[in-house]
Amino acid sequence: MENRKAVNEVVSFAKKCFKQTRPKSLEVRRVKDEKVTEFGFPPVVLKSKAIVKYIVCADYTDQLRVYFFSNSGQSLGAKNYDIPNDIKNDIAKKSNLITKFPRKRRP
Repeated sequence: MENRKAVNEVVSFAKKCFKQTRPKSLEVRRVKDEKVTEFGFPPVVLKSKAIVKYIVCADYTDQLRVYFFSNSGQSLGAKNYDIPNDIKNDIAKKSNLITKFPRKRRP
């Protein structure tokens, strides 16, 4: 189960970042564990835990800024990418969406 306090800290950071910098879109994601190997019958799956547990992706149309967070919600730094579409596709495959800004409002 997710650590709710850590998720709330990351989401509050994302809200603050969205209000201050106004990117086109901003996503909060949880990074999936990677499958290392599978063997035996019944199959035994070994998975590796990621140091980076949560990421915040701020899309500025010409570049993508990704903030990294640990399992406890502590910031581990950020990195800029010049080709946002390729990186966003890779991130989407290896993570689960928690929330997205701006939120689409129902009429």
